[in-house]
Amino acid sequence: MIKINLNPEKRKRKEFKKVGAPSIKLKNKAVLYVGIPILLIGAEIVYSVYLGAEISNLMERKQQLIEERAKYKDVERKINQLKKAVAEAERLKEVTKLKIAVFNKLSSEKTDFIPMIKAIAVSIPDGVWLRKVDILRTGGNLTGFSFNPKFISNFYDNLSSYYKTITFNSVERRKSSGKKRSNINYYSFKFNLSGWKKENKGGENIEHRSP
Repeated sequence: MIKINLNPEKRKRKEFKKVGAPSIKLKNKAVLYVGIPILLIGAEIVYSVYLGAEISNLMERKQQLIEERAKYKDVERKINQLKKAVAEAERLKEVTKLKIAVFNKLSSEKTDFIPMIKAIAVSIPDGVWLRKVDILRTGGNLTGFSFNPKFISNFYDNLSSYYKTITFNSVERRKSSGKKRSNINYYSFKFNLSGWKKENKGGENIEHRSP
């Protein structure tokens, strides 16, 4: 049996209604295909902006830390300089103390020798000349000359009040020589002194002996 469609327009409308649904689906798919990438790109842009701001903050913090570290290094350098200055000041202080101690010692030693010098000065009689004087804490050596041996004997006796022991070899007689003057006799001597008498205050109660 053969069926003939006597209303073709109606059929066409039915066919048109059936075809309308897939076009809507295609539009939805296009929106999805285009919208999702746009959303992803937007999200990436936002995240990139966020990361840029975070990186900027981190860079600023890094610069602050670098500046603070530079300040700390400068402070540490100044502290080290102060430590060196303090050490140098301490060294100079010790050197100064040492110098003061040396000066005090020298002053004390000079004071110790004053009585000995005074004793020799007051003991030497007129007519005796000293060429060399070596003074020690407990003694000394005296070298000189005189034109009269008696003056040398007086000098010896005077020094005996201040020294326990005075030794000498002998008084040597000598002659001076010169082309324009005659020879002159004089007597040379050398005393070795030892045993300084500390209880005797040098120079007191002694008389110069003259011939």
